[in-house]
Amino acid sequence: MSIRIKTIAEFIPPYRNIADVGCDHGYLILEAFEKYHIIHAQAIDNKQGPLQNAMKNLQKYQSQVTFTLSNGLQDLEPENEVVIIAGMGGMLIIKILSENLERLENVKRIIIQANRDLDKIRQFALNNHFQIVSEKIIDEESIFYEIIVLEKGSSNYTKADLMFGPCLLKEKSPLFMKKWTKEYQKLSSIQSAEAQAKAKFIKDVLQLEVPNENK
Repeated sequence: MSIRIKTIAEFIPPYRNIADVGCDHGYLILEAFEKYHIIHAQAIDNKQGPLQNAMKNLQKYQSQVTFTLSNGLQDLEPENEVVIIAGMGGMLIIKILSENLERLENVKRIIIQANRDLDKIRQFALNNHFQIVSEKIIDEESIFYEIIVLEKGSSNYTKADLMFGPCLLKEKSPLFMKKWTKEYQKLSSIQSAEAQAKAKFIKDVLQLEVPNENK
């Protein structure tokens, strides 16, 4: 099981009814049954192939899984306490959540792992009365992944919170600093006002020590 899947699954407890939107091979649900003793899962995918793969991989738990060929949350079962949306672009995740916000009424927690546009996910949370209760950054095969955990509630987030993540910014782990140092280096080499402004913001907020660029 990949580090990414294992880390996402860590945020499921104490809940025991989950839905995995874009379930792919069903590995996340398998991890949840075997390690966190969930009692029911809904595996949702909009393609038949991945759903069939999930059925095969979850054969042992078939009586406890609903396999749903569906788009996003439109057929979400009301008993689900946790919704997981992972491995997609941030804008697609926002679209999935926005189109069926009313179906999230009984959901206690949303676990998101977006491949990009994480700042927009956080802005969406702010605009729709979700608060970020936890975040984690991992490195798998030299790719940085961030996991964002939302629950109902309201918070005030600064521009820095939205960009870096309020929990991650507070912790400033070595992995987090490594990611943003790389991002700073990439942006500072791009000769556009937008890239230069973003690079300066990263440097100022994180107080990065960089070589004197004027030398």
